[in-house]
Amino acid sequence: MSTGSIDVQALRQLKDSALWFTVIIFLSTIFISVDGFMPLLIVSTILLFIVGLSKLRHAFETFEIAGKNVGYGFAGLEIILVGFIIEVIGSILPIVRLVLVGRVISVFGGILVFIASLLIGIALYNLGKFYNSELLKVGGIIEIIPVISFIGWILVYVSVDEIVRRLTGGFITYPQRQFGGYGESLSTLQNQSFVEVYQIGIGEMKANGEVKFTLYSSTNIKIVSASLEGTNYTSNSIVPESLNPGNNNVTVIFPPLSGMIPNNNYNLILTLSNGQSVKIIVTYKN
Repeated sequence: MSTGSIDVQALRQLKDSALWFTVIIFLSTIFISVDGFMPLLIVSTILLFIVGLSKLRHAFETFEIAGKNVGYGFAGLEIILVGFIIEVIGSILPIVRLVLVGRVISVFGGILVFIASLLIGIALYNLGKFYNSELLKVGGIIEIIPVISFIGWILVYVSVDEIVRRLTGGFITYPQRQFGGYGESLSTLQNQSFVEVYQIGIGEMKANGEVKFTLYSSTNIKIVSASLEGTNYTSNSIVPESLNPGNNNVTVIFPPLSGMIPNNNYNLILTLSNGQSVKIIVTYKN
């Protein structure tokens, strides 16, 4: 399995776990806000142990295989398990008239859950930074905040589709051209054949302007030009210019680069000979 497909698999697992954590935390929030909702706490606890933790751990394990640093996430999963158990015990003790003891234990459990959420949030933020997703980064931050943390998980859930779309080359546009009229424009677009071209893994960009990445193509097609999104850097120096069916190792040469941040991701826009544009993710390395 290629690095790119592992990334996509991990992201989809994260989306699944984000859905479950949204439900679990929302049920827990209702319990905290409304008296007499003990059954919701029991249900959310069972869901956390049986589904939520295992799914998120599985996602982090796949991210680790793909070379992503999610160590904080693993630590957070261990702590949240203990913290949630302590919170449940603290919530039950007032039933047997140990109100003060129950409150103290609940506060301690709440502190552990907050620390765990902080560590998981850092892991999510780092993933958002790696995949250049502001929405995932914001989700990781909001996930830390008690009461509204389920909103952070909703943002994590929503962010995944956009990231997967970029990783699989789903960014498709056509260049603006001048036509004699609406009918000519429409017929021209209809006659342009779509070619499946997408990136495998994450590319690498160096300070000397050399960019290397791997593309999958469904057919023979030529790369006309490349540009670095958000900059004035463009290039026609592309090897090979023509893609063959299957995987292709491609090198693009820009002028020496300046102002780039080491280990940050940047977007490369490739224009194909049929008018398609494909967005490529590359990591800047000194």
